[in-house]
Amino acid sequence: MDVYHSKRTKLTRPKTRKTDLRICTFNCRSVATDNRLAELLEETNRIKYDIIGLSETKRSAEVHMTNRDGTGVILGKRNDSSVSGGVGFIINKSLMPKIKEIKIVSHRIGYITLQVNKNQCTIIQGYAPTADYEEEEHSNFYENLEDVYKSCKSRYKMVIGDFNARIGERKGNEVFIGPHSMEKRNDSGERLATFCEVNRVFHMNSQFIKATHRRWTYISPDKQHRHELDHILANGKYITDVSVVPSFTNGSDHRMLRAKIHINAKQAKYEQVKRRKPPRRVLDPTAALLTTETLESCEDQDIDKEYDTLVHVLKNAQDAAVTMPNNHSRNRLTDNTRLLLTKRRCTDRSDPNFKTLSKECRQAVKKDHENFTKDRFLNAANQKRSLKKVARDINEYQSYIPCLISGETGEKLTSREKMEIEVRRFYSNLFATKKPTTLSQQTEALPPFLPEEIQHSLNSFQNGKAAGEDKISADFLKSCHFTVHKLLAKRFSRYLKEGKVPTKWKSSKTTLIFKKGDKENLENYRPICLLPVLYKVFTKCILNRIRKSLEEAQPVEQAGFRRSFSTIDHIHSVQRLLEVGREYHIPITMVFIDFKKAFDTIEPTALWESLKTQGIDSVYIKLLKECYNDCSTTITPFYNPVNIPITRGVRQGDPISPNLFSACLESAFRRMSWPHLKEDKDDYDNSPGIRINGRNLTHLRFADDIILISKTPQIAEKMLQELVNSCETVGLEINASKTK
Repeated sequence: MDVYHSKRTKLTRPKTRKTDLRICTFNCRSVATDNRLAELLEETNRIKYDIIGLSETKRSAEVHMTNRDGTGVILGKRNDSSVSGGVGFIINKSLMPKIKEIKIVSHRIGYITLQVNKNQCTIIQGYAPTADYEEEEHSNFYENLEDVYKSCKSRYKMVIGDFNARIGERKGNEVFIGPHSMEKRNDSGERLATFCEVNRVFHMNSQFIKATHRRWTYISPDKQHRHELDHILANGKYITDVSVVPSFTNGSDHRMLRAKIHINAKQAKYEQVKRRKPPRRVLDPTAALLTTETLESCEDQDIDKEYDTLVHVLKNAQDAAVTMPNNHSRNRLTDNTRLLLTKRRCTDRSDPNFKTLSKECRQAVKKDHENFTKDRFLNAANQKRSLKKVARDINEYQSYIPCLISGETGEKLTSREKMEIEVRRFYSNLFATKKPTTLSQQTEALPPFLPEEIQHSLNSFQNGKAAGEDKISADFLKSCHFTVHKLLAKRFSRYLKEGKVPTKWKSSKTTLIFKKGDKENLENYRPICLLPVLYKVFTKCILNRIRKSLEEAQPVEQAGFRRSFSTIDHIHSVQRLLEVGREYHIPITMVFIDFKKAFDTIEPTALWESLKTQGIDSVYIKLLKECYNDCSTTITPFYNPVNIPITRGVRQGDPISPNLFSACLESAFRRMSWPHLKEDKDDYDNSPGIRINGRNLTHLRFADDIILISKTPQIAEKMLQELVNSCETVGLEINASKTK
């Protein structure tokens, strides 16, 4: 028997049409509130898409954020003179790392650029004026759209959106309009057809044969008329299909229009970037105690190798001590609300009850979100947990930097590559020292660390704090057996004796936290270092040893970062001072001073000199110098890490940093003549400060914020000038815009 015929071979038909991207456009009618946005995102979970362009977002302010599941949400603001307009995008999490640039040009136009294989693809979302607008409004829209289209240099360009246009049949010598349509062309359709012919872009809706019920995208309020008003244009015939998605709805009178794109015939499968977050796990303290009871770690002459072994052992023990929580679902919608959404999805848009059903869905979604938030806060209050942490935990969206203003040219940067370059330039300059640091030699030995010191330091850490790059959490170390404390005490004592620390402690990950003001200005972001917990335990042990000396060096005017002191007391003092001044008609002048990037600009030379003059042992100074020598941090504004060298400043996130800053600030004040002046009875009007209980109150310190107190503006000006000169020696610069 012939071998060939003895075996049945399955012949499969080769796939001729392959989809690389699914680009959609949808007039959502409104996502002005987070509840409406949540309702829309709930619908997107049911369909296949890569990018959804939105029209009529009606958002009051532009937002760039990421949903909890990784979905990107970019929403432009509405028209300033009305509540209409606004464009935006919803981006599948698999495409988020591929974004090169996002820009909302106006309330009618926005675009997004992606890296697709070796080329770039730009999707322009438009929302054209309706027919009742003046001709000038229509002309301005298409002129702006043409300018944006021509300015994009991508290989693949698409224009999508609600154009309020009926394109109609192809006319005469038109090349870029297809032969298929469902109705006659109107004036807006004529403008759109002209745009296609002039800019040589294909109208893709008309390129495919579709039944009427698969073509219309808008239904009139009386449910009697259906029109094709949403369109997809492309600069090439790489789109394999354009069709509506009838089941997708959020109550809008528009239907979603989706295009399937096949860009590269040789590489049909688009590269998928998997960035799944690990499942949420909780620590079992009992398991952690039992797992670490007999824990051992090998010693090594190389500090770095020994530290890597220790981290590996602790990480394995931590993995063995975590379990899945009983209920880690964060879904806010109840089953009844989901049934309502399903019912609306299956209801025809021409049904008279469709509008009422959509209203019920919106109200149910809003109520579920309110109940979810209320229950979480009540549970946190009953368990005496931090309400601030709960609010951060239940937040559905995480904002990121929308664009930046270049510090060199003043240009507005929307390209992510240029924004990353600007981040590197800004923080490299910020963290660069102007005074070189020299390492001193260790002169004397100090007692080794005790396991009880390690335990005491760990107990001071709050629960739920984030772990560092090594993924070892403070909660786990607090739950460990005393054996782990002995291991850490032995390692820390070696670092103290040799004056060296592991190399991995010198690198960190920095997160930019927006404070207030303009989001496009990097000066309005606070860099917070995510440091290894073992490093923070080590510096906490050092702080516990030197805290008394640092506290004794601080005056009563400093209320920040001190035990038994509170800035509230200083606020009461200021209020009382103003009351007495008004009562006895005493003139008082106050200057409220703010430093520019105070923690990030402290010069290391001034810092070590301050510690020395305040009685800190040279061994600890030498060890802290080693911790700050050759440091670097990584900032990830989007998906590509930006490495920044650090040669000045104190790390925000390090337990010892606030005390180091206070010590350096005190050193600057000691260089001035007025902080401790006694009143001269013969020259009361020219002496700084206000006399209280036999001494002059010249200033009050709220950590890095200062209030200067004097009787006249002239004296306050002299005090301020001397403060500016003294602070410059330690690297501090007055923030003129916030000093009043």
